[in-house]
Amino acid sequence: MTREPMFRRYLRFWRADPRRDVDDELEFHLAMRAEEFQKSGMNREDAERATRDRFGDVNGIHAEVERMAVRRYARQLRVQWIDALQQDVRLAVRSLRAKPGYALALALTLALGIGANLAIFTVVNSVLLRPLPLAEPERLVRVFDDVKGAGANDVGMSVPELEDLSTRAGVFDDVSGMLGASAALEGGDRVERVELLGTTPNYFELLQASAAHGRVYTKADAKPGFIGTVVISDALWRRQFGADVNILGKSILLDEDPYTIIGVMPPNFRHPGATLSGDVDVWGGTGFSADPFPTPVTRAARILPAAIARLKRGVTLQQAQSRLDAMANELAQEYPGDYPAELRWSLRIEPVQSTLTGNVRPTLVILLGAVSFLLLIVCVNLASLMLARSSARMRDFAVRQALGASRGRIARQLLTESVLVALVGGIAAVVALRLSLGSLLALMPADVPRLNEIHANWQVVLAALALSLTSGLLIGSAPAYYATGTDS
Repeated sequence: MTREPMFRRYLRFWRADPRRDVDDELEFHLAMRAEEFQKSGMNREDAERATRDRFGDVNGIHAEVERMAVRRYARQLRVQWIDALQQDVRLAVRSLRAKPGYALALALTLALGIGANLAIFTVVNSVLLRPLPLAEPERLVRVFDDVKGAGANDVGMSVPELEDLSTRAGVFDDVSGMLGASAALEGGDRVERVELLGTTPNYFELLQASAAHGRVYTKADAKPGFIGTVVISDALWRRQFGADVNILGKSILLDEDPYTIIGVMPPNFRHPGATLSGDVDVWGGTGFSADPFPTPVTRAARILPAAIARLKRGVTLQQAQSRLDAMANELAQEYPGDYPAELRWSLRIEPVQSTLTGNVRPTLVILLGAVSFLLLIVCVNLASLMLARSSARMRDFAVRQALGASRGRIARQLLTESVLVALVGGIAAVVALRLSLGSLLALMPADVPRLNEIHANWQVVLAALALSLTSGLLIGSAPAYYATGTDS
């Protein structure tokens, strides 16, 4: 006997119209009560009025009965669906256990395809998609100088131009300049070349970043040259000073110049911009207007690679760019000798995250597309393998249909098998990724931004689940379609 599909039973339930049954029942009781009132001496109108008063809100009774009927039927459908799913899973497990080599080959092949996608997704998610670990990172921008007349971009910024951005632009809450350098560090466990980033003293205030130990320098520490105090990274603190909690106040030498450590940044803090070779190890505050920098400061001395700024709330990137275009025209008119018209000097603004990842973005996107295509090829090949195995099971499908199984139930059974195999492959891919992620990161170029922030998290698990379900459905679709053509 063929089992009636669930959706037809659901339609039949609505065609039965429980309201009509309730109406018939209520009409019967209303008529009986009105007849009793008439026998007691009431006329027909008074008897009907008294009956309605006695029963109360008839429409409310209708609605409540209908809600109860719908809830009861929904529970029945849910129980039936869970029972059917459990049966499908048990049959799928039994079928796959009968061919363990076949099931293992499917799962391992899928694990390779899904694992490659997860590895690239982990990098893309950490480098391109995940917001920077800073307060309101969407408001952080970089400002660059371009000379379009000479076809040159990022020609560097002068200290007066940095001051113009702070005082004349009107679209920033704060602006900071910075200059990276490689310096020899003495005073730790050994002499080491470290990356030093000289910044204006408001750098940490602009980023709204605080030290994990000690403090950071601020505008109150401002001096024309280096202020003599530095903040070090957590990595340098552990590497050179053994994570000594008494590091604060310690003197070190950077290229033979003495500095005092006043703070250690948190482990997850990174400079949100391009670096010379790796992560910044030491931050030092300076005004860029005294030794060792050129003095007096001029607009021609473009010693700063760029500036970092925080947009005012409510100011869009387009509005800020329009204002910088207008300011560049104003400065070109005020200082024609520094900004010849034929050079077409201009200011350009970009989100910090875009500038940080711009060099690797095309490569990562291409890699993600390549491994996605690889997974598609894997799915097509495995679908062909399952289709071949389904051809050998056509007799079994015909017998099941003869015993009452619907074509939809057989198709669902094959889809359950493919999804189950894909989930096993996805779990294997996640485990392999967790075990091998450190080795994979060691093989990546050191100039990949945010390399130390790459790790597998719950988003990777969700991606694995989505890839597994999608792959399972793709693999099982062709065999399921083929099996539904079996005649009973």
